[in-house]
Amino acid sequence: MERLCGRKGQKNIHRAALEQAPGYDTKYAMHAIRLYLEGKEYMETGRITLPNPKVDLLIAIRQGKYRLSEVKEMGKELQTESYQAQTNSPLPDTADYEAITRLITSVYLDFWTRIK
Repeated sequence: MERLCGRKGQKNIHRAALEQAPGYDTKYAMHAIRLYLEGKEYMETGRITLPNPKVDLLIAIRQGKYRLSEVKEMGKELQTESYQAQTNSPLPDTADYEAITRLITSVYLDFWTRIK
């Protein structure tokens, strides 16, 4: 949301056409809201549903059917809800780095043995 609102980083000058009618980068806005939705769901359930159950909302944002102020408000609400969901999240407080290392190693070894 910080980048969408021009408060952080640089805008993508190649997508200026996306901003003309609605006045903001609708693709960037759609992805920002998608990430908030996924983060909230992940905090609540420990999973992310794909395809996203709110795909109609995301497409509408991408098509510029929401004003920037509405997208900002949506993002603010989703961020708050995500932080609230974190207090009752089924996710562990820390990652199991050994399990992650084993998984990544296994995937790499499997990939590179198939290439030979």
